[in-house]
Amino acid sequence: MGKVVTMYSKTAGKCRKYASVMDSSSIPAISKLGIQGFENSIANAFSATSQATTLLDMNYFQLITSIQFLVVFLTSSVIIQKKRSLVLDNSYLMSAFRNLKSQERQLTAALKVFNA
Repeated sequence: MGKVVTMYSKTAGKCRKYASVMDSSSIPAISKLGIQGFENSIANAFSATSQATTLLDMNYFQLITSIQFLVVFLTSSVIIQKKRSLVLDNSYLMSAFRNLKSQERQLTAALKVFNA
């Protein structure tokens, strides 16, 4: 799961470059999303420090394409806590997360085919 930190869109013209955008009316209009990653730790809690970055006590950030962006959670249903963690406040959102997590292998395979 990730919190969107920044968004980029390609500009018009022959040598198209990426430009930062503040908002967008549609997700496909965004070329890249900069996200802060959160890893599911227990129940409905997510930690900003992943297993890969725990030893260094660092947050996890990633630049993803809009096709990798699957679900939008409303900010009112996500509680951000002080110690770099967040909690999903809604059982529907947790079931959506579990459903996506159970299909992780199929989603990864589909993204590989899409990017090939």
